[in-house]
Amino acid sequence: MSDISKNTEAIFTLDGVRYEGLIELHDVTIQANYQNDNVQPSITVEDFTFTDESKEVLVQHIEDGLTGGVGIFEGMPFNITLFNNQPQQANFKSYIDFTNGYRELLQDGRVDVSTIKDDGIDNFFDQLGATTYAYLESIGAITTSDYGTINYVVEKKFNLVEILTTSIVLYMMIKELAEAIERTANAIADVLSLSIASITSAPAAAILAVLKALIAVAYTTILLLTIINLATTLINTLVPPKRMHKIMTVQRLLEVVCEHFGYTLNAPIDELKYLVYNPSNPRMDDKTLLGFIDKTHGTPVGIPNVQDYGYYCAEMFDMVKNLFYAKISITNKVVNIIPRISNYWLLKSTYNLPDVEIQQKQYNTDELNATRLLNFEVDINDEWTIDQYIGTSYEIKTSPITVTNKNAVLLKGLDEVNMRVALGNRKDKLNAIENLLVVVGGAIDTVTGVFGGGTNFAGKIKSKVGVLKVSNNWTTQPKLLYIKNNKLPTNHRSLFSAQTLYDNYHIDGSFVANNGIGQKVVYNDVVIPFGFEDYKVLTNNSYFKYNGADAKITSFNWTIGMDKAKVSFWVRSRYTKNLRETFINPS
Repeated sequence: MSDISKNTEAIFTLDGVRYEGLIELHDVTIQANYQNDNVQPSITVEDFTFTDESKEVLVQHIEDGLTGGVGIFEGMPFNITLFNNQPQQANFKSYIDFTNGYRELLQDGRVDVSTIKDDGIDNFFDQLGATTYAYLESIGAITTSDYGTINYVVEKKFNLVEILTTSIVLYMMIKELAEAIERTANAIADVLSLSIASITSAPAAAILAVLKALIAVAYTTILLLTIINLATTLINTLVPPKRMHKIMTVQRLLEVVCEHFGYTLNAPIDELKYLVYNPSNPRMDDKTLLGFIDKTHGTPVGIPNVQDYGYYCAEMFDMVKNLFYAKISITNKVVNIIPRISNYWLLKSTYNLPDVEIQQKQYNTDELNATRLLNFEVDINDEWTIDQYIGTSYEIKTSPITVTNKNAVLLKGLDEVNMRVALGNRKDKLNAIENLLVVVGGAIDTVTGVFGGGTNFAGKIKSKVGVLKVSNNWTTQPKLLYIKNNKLPTNHRSLFSAQTLYDNYHIDGSFVANNGIGQKVVYNDVVIPFGFEDYKVLTNNSYFKYNGADAKITSFNWTIGMDKAKVSFWVRSRYTKNLRETFINPS
């Protein structure tokens, strides 16, 4: 901490103009609370009281809403500049909040107001919470160029009766076609032999043979066309056509929000290069009167549906924060989303805690639960999210190694991180019916190739391997898909799942792994020398080093006119080795 932290002075401006008439500015207290272990604080400043000319400016701001001004529903810029006898200063940039706690004290000639910090995390999320992706699309902030596409198939789970029935139908089709071809071949052979014999005998038998051959050819042709049509219908029914969803990358979903509010995004998370958001699909296929598919309907846009988690922009940011156990901060109009396991903030830290006497310490035992669960959703309308469950959840059970009295064990509680979206499933291979249809389709392809105008039933069936699969076109949960080359990789669940998210990110909260990285010693309400430079540094980055260990401010309380503050902070420090973890990957 610098020596210029004492004797802090302050001036204020409203809408860029300096005024007098702010009562007891030097006694204003700033409370900073780093909720959810954020890097930047949620700032609470006690209400301000304005008099004289500054009061009139605030009153006029409201009245201008009747004559073409912005009025009561837009905050007025309010800045407090802190300085001392050195050529340095710090600014508390905020807005007057006319909708929260504003009071005109008519008899006293005063106005009481509260403020919202400009570029603060709270203000940012307040804006996001009132903004939807549908709105951003409606104003052109999201366009069709932001969408990608992905192929998918609807593949329901077959039962044994369906497989047997289909097998019988297919067998009868091929058997009849084979017999028809054999009869045609025999008839043609008869024609050829009788044609030779007719040179020396009556032509009647030869004419009859020709007629029989023509009838056989006609029958075989009609049968072939019928089988082709029947095969087409059967294959389209049992192996529905490849379809297409509109999707959007998670990174782009974050970027368009930041751009709309005048920010840029900094999210150095590798998975965001490949992660796409697949909205739920409430649309049913169009069908013919006979129940066959006439027109398929995938998702027409890549943004969340109104019923999806992520529809409100704040939910998308919360989802990413939960997925990657990340912190969000705003610096110089840049929204940073950084995993906690990263040393990004420590590398950028410039704060030094002064050497002061500490009266007490505690331990962060409240942060350890006996069971920790990372969990994706399942979709009751998509049986594959249930049948192929591996990777959907991951459980970490922490227990003591040595126990002398089981009744006295203090570990308890559940910490569940619910991602609020489902995972997609890949069509890895052909199912039993498709394997039958490939054989039959291949036989039909061969025959039609001989007769001309060949079909490609076998190829059509095989082309669906490698794409997203669902058991029903109507789905109720949005999905996150790890996509490379427009397909789910064969190892997509090892690249993105509840377990990989724990191993790569959430392990930062473990009390066992990495030398007990989650264990911390906590110091509360420590009085330290404090001034405007400290305020300026800590509102941007609360990390620092304490006796060589990683440390972080969790709150501070500072009165502007004083040169001291109360701070609370934690320091990474292992205090027990009597713990072990058991990992459960439900399938």
